[in-house]
Amino acid sequence: MKRKNLFVDALLLTIFLTILFPLNAQAAYLDPGSGSYIIQIIVASLAGAAVMIRMFWANIKLYLTVFFSGKNSSDADDENP
Repeated sequence: MKRKNLFVDALLLTIFLTILFPLNAQAAYLDPGSGSYIIQIIVASLAGAAVMIRMFWANIKLYLTVFFSGKNSSDADDENP
């Protein structure tokens, strides 16, 4: 199968390899502030995901109930006013 976006694939590969194998060691240096920033991003992402799941829990529960019970969505809406 031919690739239609060969240019985009080559560009992404070049960017990936440039990031993975920097030409000088100074680009690979991470100071302690960077590590705490990365941890902060991970914690904030997990907290945001938890809040989002809590906000939409009724919709998620309804979807899973319908998905595993095999009912139509209109049948599930009739049961939960």
